[in-house]
Amino acid sequence: MFGYQSNDYEIRAELATCMHGIASVYLAKHTSGQLVALKKFRMDKAKEESAYIRDEILTMRQFHHPNILSFFTSFVDNFDVFVIAPFMPYGSCRNTMANSCVTGFPEIIVALILKDVLHGVEYLHKKGFIHRAIRASHILLNHERAVLTGFRQAITLLTHGERVRTLHNLPPNATRGLNWLAPELLEQDLMGYTEKSDVYSCGITTCELCNGIEPFANMPTTFMLTEKMRGNQPTLLDFSTCPTEDMIVQGLDPADTFMAQTRQIYAQKKLSDNIHKFAEVCMQRQPTDRPTVSQLFNHPVFKQTKHTTLSEQLTHFGIQAVDYSQHCDENLKLVQDLSDMNLNAGSTFEWDF
Repeated sequence: MFGYQSNDYEIRAELATCMHGIASVYLAKHTSGQLVALKKFRMDKAKEESAYIRDEILTMRQFHHPNILSFFTSFVDNFDVFVIAPFMPYGSCRNTMANSCVTGFPEIIVALILKDVLHGVEYLHKKGFIHRAIRASHILLNHERAVLTGFRQAITLLTHGERVRTLHNLPPNATRGLNWLAPELLEQDLMGYTEKSDVYSCGITTCELCNGIEPFANMPTTFMLTEKMRGNQPTLLDFSTCPTEDMIVQGLDPADTFMAQTRQIYAQKKLSDNIHKFAEVCMQRQPTDRPTVSQLFNHPVFKQTKHTTLSEQLTHFGIQAVDYSQHCDENLKLVQDLSDMNLNAGSTFEWDF
C-alpha cells in the first residue's frame, strides 16, 4: 500500500528532530489519505551514525508485536533514508505529560502504560534483545495502547548463533539516557549485565510517569552514578513522600518560584502502596533481586487495569490528542517546496523512533 517514493507523502508538520539534526520526524499524508509518521535521515550529514541507522532499521524489521513500534516501509531517495511508521497522535508520554499532566499521570494510566510496555519488553527479551533505552520519550501513545520505540540502542544477546548470558558494552551515544540505565550497566565490571537491566529502567520510568519529572535531572553525572551504586532510588512523589529533600533528589530546584505550588500538588496526590512497591522492586540494586518481566505481570499494581482500557482512562481524565486531520503548516510546506525537504523548523515534540 505504501509507496517507495518521497512524493507519495505530503509533509504536513515537523514533529521532532533527533540525532543532532541528522534525522527529523514529520507528520505526513500518504496519497491514500492516511496520516503517517515519516522519519527522514539525512545521510550526507551522517558519519559514524550511518551504521547505527542501518542497524536500527534492520533491528526493527525483526519485530512484530502490538506494543512495539513497527513501520510500513523504508526506502532510499537520493542521499536520504525514509522510514514510514504509524502516526501516534499523542506523541510520546513525555509530550503528553508536558501538555496535560505536568506533575505526572494518574496512577491508573501509569499502570496501563506500564502493562503495555512490559508486554513489548517481554517480547524483546524472548527474541534475545535488551532495549537499553526505556524511558517516557520512547513510549508513544495512540488511542488504544502504549507502544515502545527507541531501538537505536537495542542489542542482541545472540552471538555466532548462540545466546550469551551477559553483555558488557555501553550503548552508543548513551549520554542522554544515563539516568535511566541500571547500575550494573553503568558499572562496566566483569559481571556485565542482562535483561534485568531493562527491569531497572522500567522502575525509573515508573517514577518519571508518576512524577512528571526525569529522575536524577539536574544532578551531576558523578553524583547520579554514586547514588545508583549505593542502591539509592528515586521516589514516587505523593502525600507520603514529598518533603523538600526528596524533591531535590528528583531534580526540582528549591530556588524555583514554582517550588511551593508544585510541592502542594504532590502533597495532595495519593499513590497506592502497590505502585510504590512496584517501582522499588524494579530498582533493586542487585539484578538477582529484581523480578523478570514475566513475573512483573503478577504484581498487584496491575489488578486495577483488568476492567478498563487506556482509551477510557485518557478520556476520563480529559487527556486529548491533537486533531491533525486538517493540520498543515503552510510555512513548512513553503520551505519544503524551496529546499526539497531540508527543513529546520522548530519542534516541541520529543518523538524518537
